[in-house]
Amino acid sequence: MGTAKVVTINARPLQASHLCFEVDGILGQLNTQLGATATLFDFDGFYATLASAPTTGDPSRLEYDAPTIQSSVQPATLASLRAEPRKAALNKAINSRQNTYYAKYANASDIIGQIISAYSPSLAGSKAARLANLAVLAQQQANTLGAAYTADGRAGVVKTTTSQLSTTGSSNQESGEAPVGEQTLAPLPPPGVSIGGKWGFTGNMPENLTVSVGDSTESQTVTNWDYGYRVPYLESQAQNERAQISLIDQQFPLLVGQYALPNLVNIFNNDLSSMDSDVYRLQVAFLNTILLAPFAGTVTGVYKNPGDAVKAGEPVIRVEDNTTVLLVATLIYRDPIVLGSTVKVKTSLYDSASSPLTISGSVVSVRGNKAGDDHWDVVVSCNNVGSGGAAILPINYSFDFDDTVVTIT
Repeated sequence: MGTAKVVTINARPLQASHLCFEVDGILGQLNTQLGATATLFDFDGFYATLASAPTTGDPSRLEYDAPTIQSSVQPATLASLRAEPRKAALNKAINSRQNTYYAKYANASDIIGQIISAYSPSLAGSKAARLANLAVLAQQQANTLGAAYTADGRAGVVKTTTSQLSTTGSSNQESGEAPVGEQTLAPLPPPGVSIGGKWGFTGNMPENLTVSVGDSTESQTVTNWDYGYRVPYLESQAQNERAQISLIDQQFPLLVGQYALPNLVNIFNNDLSSMDSDVYRLQVAFLNTILLAPFAGTVTGVYKNPGDAVKAGEPVIRVEDNTTVLLVATLIYRDPIVLGSTVKVKTSLYDSASSPLTISGSVVSVRGNKAGDDHWDVVVSCNNVGSGGAAILPINYSFDFDDTVVTIT
């Protein structure tokens, strides 16, 4: 234990921060003033809550939209920027997420089952099986057409096309006059003679009755010439090649997609998580427009008013925590001072004999001073809360070395 001679001692707050926004903007609201208490806001805890994507009880609806975030941080809010576009973007993302959940994730098991049924190559009737069958059919069609063209000697260039029309028919003609005044129907003519059932007479067949029977055949051949020649055989082969290429273009992405089929549940979960991450990014972006204190303290500086332009990183409010103070001292002491040493300071506040004070703390930093080997720069951490809850030492209080005695143990 020894007594040190005081060169200087000043009381500094344990924590002091010039709070600023992470983004540019216009200050919309100021919710504090000089001397007001700044409430600690648990950034890590709130970020963890947002990242967990909690819902309102309805799994489709995320809980923390813009109004909910505002109400949650309101007790600790010191100031906020105008942020209507960010609010709108966040609320839109949450609504879109809900719509997508209804359309896809609410019935994920049914959709996954349908995807496997439609695209699994091992199942009959799937797209993969049908594409394979289509490729075989296209090749068979090309082979059959090629064989037919070759057999008919039409594998070369076709310059003309020929069409034939053949018709065969028969016709019956009947004509005659019946004698005047005779109306009785006569028997039918002998077999083989057709009079169409129109003419019937009493007695012999009338001499003026004519019956004719005939057949006719007509054949027509048409040859078409054009300036554009064709090669049907090669065209059929080219058509098959194009069909096979098109099928390959469909089969390859299907093959790639088939590798994902066993992991569709994980893929659906990852997609939903990615969507929640996008919402989380917008939530944090909106939270960046609200000024919150990372520790409890007292507001000791206000540098902006509502309507002022604010740059990212520009101080807006200063908050200091003086529940613990750091006594920053330069001492003359003949012995070594080590970390953890106990320092007791006796003084009269404000040079008043009626205000004696004894305060003690622990050495948290020490280094030699260039003024001499017995000069020390020391930092002592001390509790600064009195019995009534008031601060013992004001921030940046300077001790009078004439009224101060420091002992080190």
